[in-house]
Amino acid sequence: MTMTPTRLAALFATSAALIAAPLSAQEKPPAKPPAPAMDHSKMDHSKMDHGAAKAESWKELDAYHMLMMATWHPAKDQNDLAPIRAKAADMVASAKLVAASKSPMACQKPELLKAQAELPAETEKVAAMVVAKAADAELKAGLKGLHDRFDVLEGCAGAGMKH
Repeated sequence: MTMTPTRLAALFATSAALIAAPLSAQEKPPAKPPAPAMDHSKMDHSKMDHGAAKAESWKELDAYHMLMMATWHPAKDQNDLAPIRAKAADMVASAKLVAASKSPMACQKPELLKAQAELPAETEKVAAMVVAKAADAELKAGLKGLHDRFDVLEGCAGAGMKH
């Protein structure tokens, strides 16, 4: 096919028209709506498996984990400390249940048994900050420290708690 001056002019005119057309006239893919924010408090974590093999369940640790998620994620993600201020006493009670419970065989390791035993005292430190009406930055730092120490137990017994 030979490009004659007439064909070349027609091709040029078509290209120029496409380039000059407003974006609204050009075909665009439909926009995706933004993903909704994740609300951990409404999730059923008992059925979640993040790749960990299911072993014995540890219901006391699972319950503490739910409280940790309901307080740590709002503090970390939105700097919202209202949940920890409201749930600190519940977390202490839950930590005491974890410490008093028999951990599954998979968790019968010295570092995990130590973390289990220390969980109530570590949680009480954060609860004391709430009672003392600690500044937000101080409370958030205390909660982060508690979460970091809790990470030692997180996922124990194949509960699939890593997030």
